[in-house]
Amino acid sequence: MYTSTGETCITECWPEHGHVIKQFRPRKPKFGRAIDPLRESLDLCFYRELTCLQRLAGNTHFPQLLDYNEDELWIKMTWVGRPFLHFADDNRDPYLAQVDPIVDALAESDIRLAYRWTPNDTRLGYCLSMMMVDGLNLNLIDFERAWPRGCDREYQFNSLFTESFAHHDNDIFLQHMKREISNTKITQPPEGRYEEK
Repeated sequence: MYTSTGETCITECWPEHGHVIKQFRPRKPKFGRAIDPLRESLDLCFYRELTCLQRLAGNTHFPQLLDYNEDELWIKMTWVGRPFLHFADDNRDPYLAQVDPIVDALAESDIRLAYRWTPNDTRLGYCLSMMMVDGLNLNLIDFERAWPRGCDREYQFNSLFTESFAHHDNDIFLQHMKREISNTKITQPPEGRYEEK
């Protein structure tokens, strides 16, 4: 087991058992606000993640929902690999071949996935943090900043969140993912970070 900490969560990763448990929780006080305005609330982050996983059920490029608790704000899902940035194979062709099916699955599920760090930010590296690899299999994780279009709580999403998707384009997302896969230089993971405890 190893843990991974994100903007709104801490995730226990159990590759030997094939699952992870993502616990939504506020940021440490040293980072300022408990949750940034773009994400709005832990409840909505949990809701968006859960809704996206439900829509993506059966698709092999995304975690599969195993269990969840709405009151305690945790989601148990299948483990789908380690970060591309540290564990991708030197041969990128198998990963590139999987980008079109991934973007198609998101479009078919009517999910818009954020690929910019923040609205109007010219840096597009955000999707690199979402890409996981398990051998030559490419998978995407982290849907608390995604927009499951037409969901029943869409009216609760604030304008900062919805406006961050004003120029969303799946073709740009697809090309960006392919560039990230082709151009990213693998770096060593932080010592002890992805080793089992």
